[in-house]
Amino acid sequence: MSAFTANPEFLRNARIQLRSGRVIAVAVICLAVSITAWFTFTSHAVPLTRIEDASELLRLILQLQVTVLLIGGGIYELLTVHREKELNTFDYQRVTRLSSFELAIGKLFGAPVLAYLVTFCLVPVGLAAAIRAEFPLGLLLQAYVIILAGSIVFHLLALLISMSLARGVSAVAVLPYLAFVACTSIDYAHTSRVMPETAWTLHILSPYAAGEMFWRGVTQGPVDLFFGASVPHFAVLLMIYATCGGWFLLAIIRNLKRDPAVYQLYSPLQAFGFAIYFTVLMLGFFNWKAPLGQPIFDNSYPAQLRLLGFKTLPPQEVLGMVLANIFWIFAFLGLVLFRNREQVRRRVKNLGARAANLWAAFWPAPYSLAGIVVAGLVVVQLIRVYREPAPGQWSWGLAFLYIGFVALWVARDLLYLQWMGLRRGRHPLAFGALFLIVFYTCAGTILGVLQVSRRPELAPFAAALIPTSLYWLQLPDLAVRYRSWIAALGILALEALLFAFLQRAKLREFLAPAAK
Repeated sequence: MSAFTANPEFLRNARIQLRSGRVIAVAVICLAVSITAWFTFTSHAVPLTRIEDASELLRLILQLQVTVLLIGGGIYELLTVHREKELNTFDYQRVTRLSSFELAIGKLFGAPVLAYLVTFCLVPVGLAAAIRAEFPLGLLLQAYVIILAGSIVFHLLALLISMSLARGVSAVAVLPYLAFVACTSIDYAHTSRVMPETAWTLHILSPYAAGEMFWRGVTQGPVDLFFGASVPHFAVLLMIYATCGGWFLLAIIRNLKRDPAVYQLYSPLQAFGFAIYFTVLMLGFFNWKAPLGQPIFDNSYPAQLRLLGFKTLPPQEVLGMVLANIFWIFAFLGLVLFRNREQVRRRVKNLGARAANLWAAFWPAPYSLAGIVVAGLVVVQLIRVYREPAPGQWSWGLAFLYIGFVALWVARDLLYLQWMGLRRGRHPLAFGALFLIVFYTCAGTILGVLQVSRRPELAPFAAALIPTSLYWLQLPDLAVRYRSWIAALGILALEALLFAFLQRAKLREFLAPAAK
């Protein structure tokens, strides 16, 4: 503990945040909030039972603590490294004797130290509410472990984002962070009478899960399903927090003291492992036995439709749903592995002509291709084991066609973006992404107006441009026009090869100055 409190970066942030006047103001405000909340929930004109009052008070206090620590502390973390870059003081920190780990730990716990103080000041009223509601103290301890561990992981993510930001864009990073908090605060495993099953078996991932443990009458936490096996949600959260926190910390330590121009969050194998890790989580918490899809409405009263429930997706649509998630995981993997012009120059200096060989020309597509193919084959096997599809509902040829289109789709777009990112100019990668968005918008609009995807004879050619047309493919159409679909797959592969050729030509331009 003495080594931690002696961390210069932590002490510097603590002295800035914990000035005596600010600490007294925080303590007074927290005391006023605690007293007000206590009397509000225990002095109703038409009082509820003592346990009901106290349980509602406890949930309120926990939600307040999570909001302060997760969002307030996260915003402090988002600004910590970026502010140093804006003030031109970050370079001085990079050359200090502190290791990357010590500097990261100092910023991780030093920047949001005021949020930790607020959270600590609200603990007494939460403890009093838990005793009054007769909740097990072990459950309360679990809730605070979730709050603390979850907030640390989210703070690590915010610190990683802050480290990666360019100058002048700090405000832009707050919105994605808040969106990520919102997405992880959804209970994907929530069921009801109308919808007794869901497509996912994972409850809330963010620290807001702590407040959901204290509904009236609850004596134990929720349970998740991982590949069909019941696992306490508390254990799932600790596992995810520990592993994700380790991945985020690894990226921070690798890059924090490097020149920002040559940041590379992970080595290729590390990034591939991270993508596989997320894929395993996604596949594990998917409800393979009963994934739900289209809603069922009561059409007897057209003026007021009534939702009756959801019907189970057929195996083909399950494959499409899961591959859509895998698509984004390995597309993000490619973005992490992108090389900028400065990194290519350093590779040319160290490797010479090998920096423009075939492997470099296809960069970073091989990792994404391998990951999607492996993950896709695992998905096919899981569908076979859990769903046992009938011959009329399933085709191995269609499954492999899905996997091939998704893999080559990701490879084509990644090769295009990597080629654009190596071109001269300001923000070439951003312009490449903009051109890609324009292409998909225009092509999707034209194909949608002409309804090409719904016309079996033209759908393969549309899929060569936008592979989402594949999702309209039915088994009878594939049996009749399988040659057209294989030809469309070949066209997509040729498009990827074209951008690999262009990237190799661009890499050779970097070799010319070295040759001179």
